[in-house]
Amino acid sequence: MRRRVLLSGVIYVPKSHSTFDCSIRDLSDSGARIDVRAGALIPTRFQLINVKDQIGYEVQCVRRNGREMALKTLRLIPLADASSFEARQLRRLLVERLQR
Repeated sequence: MRRRVLLSGVIYVPKSHSTFDCSIRDLSDSGARIDVRAGALIPTRFQLINVKDQIGYEVQCVRRNGREMALKTLRLIPLADASSFEARQLRRLLVERLQR
């Protein structure tokens, strides 16, 4: 079941090393709904960081309507996993955001 939230998020596109700020509007184990900046060129698959809970996800966009994106969670990326390159990369992006 999705729960309504208002959380800060960071979109990370590994292929281009691009980042975008977003707002997470609702969240469940299977997906999320986010708001992004109008006109942001975001691919179908990317990684999402939930800043407050410090959790990373690999996600796929299943629907986009203007600024709103509905996402399906493909897998969880535990940011505490020091052996995973992508977890270290997402954790670094998270620390950069928290230092602002």
